[in-house]
Amino acid sequence: MSSFPRLSGEENSHQWREPHDPWGELHLRVARPDVGGRWTDDGSGRDQRGLKHRAEGETRRVPCPPPLTKLLREHLCTVTGKPTDPLFQGVQGHPLATITYRRAWDRARKTALTDEEYRSQLARKPYDLRHACLSTWLNGGVAATQVAEWAGHSVEMLLRVYAKCLDGQDEIAKRRITAALGDG
Repeated sequence: MSSFPRLSGEENSHQWREPHDPWGELHLRVARPDVGGRWTDDGSGRDQRGLKHRAEGETRRVPCPPPLTKLLREHLCTVTGKPTDPLFQGVQGHPLATITYRRAWDRARKTALTDEEYRSQLARKPYDLRHACLSTWLNGGVAATQVAEWAGHSVEMLLRVYAKCLDGQDEIAKRRITAALGDG
């Protein structure tokens, strides 16, 4: 997250004051994909890597919309430890176990989706949120070059892999075409 103005002048204060701009910014430094112990050098379930298409130690900045920024700020008030510790921790401060967030994700899907949607491939895994996010940004009119930068991809890769239409986008597209043609 970007730096937040603190209520007190103390560096270790975990009390945040809401900034003027409700948007946040995530600064991504490493990737820790859950690949399974057979595929890592040390036998652990996660592999720590640099970000794709970035030099070692380089970060990628990604905007964080106000509702998520608010939730993350509230969560940060409860987190203790070093800035390098995982944001969401499991037992004894270790990274959250894969099974833990998979179960939580499954419960969230069951709650948020209809029975038919739940049985479908819709948002089957948390990683699917990346596709939904990038598609939403593109369908919302954000320039492909900007979305590609935030995603850490080339524009070609972005449009080939992530530019999926979301349910209900046909009507928005038709209204845009009508407006562009000056017919309405």
